[in-house]
Amino acid sequence: MAWASVDRMPAADKAGRDIDRALLAIFLEAAGALIDQFAGAGITDPADIARRLNRRGFPCFGRPRWSAGAVATVLRRRERLREAA
Repeated sequence: MAWASVDRMPAADKAGRDIDRALLAIFLEAAGALIDQFAGAGITDPADIARRLNRRGFPCFGRPRWSAGAVATVLRRRERLREAA
């Protein structure tokens, strides 16, 4: 995915990468909260979740639309952030 690693995102300097990391963390928390709500309602298929996010107009970080892979990546990245904290 284009945003799977902030380190590969173009940034002019360390401060730019730090801002990118902060933005990604905020995005992961917001998107993850929505995905958790879908899961709580019994919607667990990543492709179905992606369709619902696209229909609602929720933006996908660094991509024009959500995909099943993007949903799975958000879940993985959120888990990594929780483990690192």
